[in-house]
Amino acid sequence: MMMRPWDYHPELTEDRLVKVAQLLALGRGSAVDRFDPTIGDDNWTLGVCAYNYGCFQIARAAGTPGFEWLGMIDPGKHFQFSIGGIPMRFWRGDPAEPTAKISIATPLEQLLLDLEPGVPTAGMLFRIGVTADVDGALLGASFVALRNDQPEVMWPLPLAEAEPLIVLIDDARPDGRELPPPSVGDLRGDEHERIGEIDTASDGV
Repeated sequence: MMMRPWDYHPELTEDRLVKVAQLLALGRGSAVDRFDPTIGDDNWTLGVCAYNYGCFQIARAAGTPGFEWLGMIDPGKHFQFSIGGIPMRFWRGDPAEPTAKISIATPLEQLLLDLEPGVPTAGMLFRIGVTADVDGALLGASFVALRNDQPEVMWPLPLAEAEPLIVLIDDARPDGRELPPPSVGDLRGDEHERIGEIDTASDGV
């Protein structure tokens, strides 16, 4: 019998995983809505925006009413969140073929693996793999449990059966901060930065 997410850990419930996938769908939807090839958008910019907007939706919902179980571990370039304290990441691609970067344990995950040698989930990494249609909108999502860089379980999330997503966001906004004037430098540095962004975005685009 195939393992289900909650068989690995009771915190990984169907409802929670579906809600995270719905947040990713919101992010992708925003990217698709804003996509405009007449101003230079292409598949690369669409992918980067879809990934960034998905991260934003998760970070914004974390800890809010109804999402108390959703937490942030790393809001940076190697974006990582948690469901009931269980580390999770997401990427865009075939759930059966996770990318090399998404299959690598983060520092926190490696620490947990080292501390839990006798636990049934030891050596497991938990991910959400999303697939998109030709326009970039989220088509489906799967919970993926990785062992030794390979999917041990791929469990499709029943998005079509899910209740509409409700996210309550506090109206309070942080105070703005004064930005320094833009700097002018060697254009070659900008090119290197763009290459770095491509490498980073490939984890989840």
